[in-house]
Amino acid sequence: MQILGRLENASNNTLLVDIAGVHYVYKPISGERPLWDFPEGTLAKREVAAFVLSELLGWNIVPQTTLEIGPEGEGSLQLWVEGAIDDVDLFSPTDIPHGWHHILSGVDESGQQIVLAHSANPLLAKLALFDVIINNADRKAGHILTLKSGHIVGIDHGVAFHAETKLRTVLWGWINALVEPELISDLTSVLLKIPSSSLVELLSDEEISALIDRIKEVVHRGVYPEPSAEWPAVPWPVF
Repeated sequence: MQILGRLENASNNTLLVDIAGVHYVYKPISGERPLWDFPEGTLAKREVAAFVLSELLGWNIVPQTTLEIGPEGEGSLQLWVEGAIDDVDLFSPTDIPHGWHHILSGVDESGQQIVLAHSANPLLAKLALFDVIINNADRKAGHILTLKSGHIVGIDHGVAFHAETKLRTVLWGWINALVEPELISDLTSVLLKIPSSSLVELLSDEEISALIDRIKEVVHRGVYPEPSAEWPAVPWPVF
C-alpha cells in the first residue's frame, strides 16, 4: 500500500493510497477524531458495515470497503470511484430545475438568496432510504457521487448505525412518499440475512437491534420518514 496523499477536506485522517495500480481511500482508526456520541475507534467498522449492508440488499450503493492493515494501522479501505456531484446543488430560487426537490433556503456570503435542491432520480431515492435504515448522521451533498454510467453511490459512512435517532441528510425530498414495493421486498429479505452476516462483528448488539427495528419500521409504514424534532435534519456544511 503506497500513500499518495491526504484528502485535506476530510475531518479525520483520510489517505489516498495505491495498491497494484488501483486507488483506494484508506481511513486508519488511529486518525479518527473522538466524537462525543460515537464510541471511540469505531468509525472504520461503520464504513465497512455500510458496504456489507449495501451488498446484502443487492443495491451496490457503497463502493467496495474492507478492514485492512495499512502503514498507519488498521482502518477502512474503500475503492476510489470517479464521480461528480450532479444530483444535488445550490440554485437561485428561480433557477431550480423542473422536478427537483426544494430542501433548504438560505443566503450566501454576498447576501443572495439560494436554495439547496436535489433531483427526483429514483437511484437517489434508494440512497435516501439507505440513509434512513443506517441512521446516517452526515449525508452531505459531497458524499453523493453520480458515476459516468449514471449509477449513484454514497461515500463516507463513518457516523452511521447509531442506536439513537441521528438522521441528518440533504435528501429529504421524499418525506411521507411511498417506498417502492421492490425496495420494501429487499428490506424484508435482508432482515433474515443480518443475524448471520459480518455486521454482527462490526456493530454492537444494541446497534444491530436498532438497525433491525428501523428496517421493520420502514417495512411496516411503507413511507419515507419525516425529520425528527430532536435532532438537526440537515448536516452542516451541506457540501
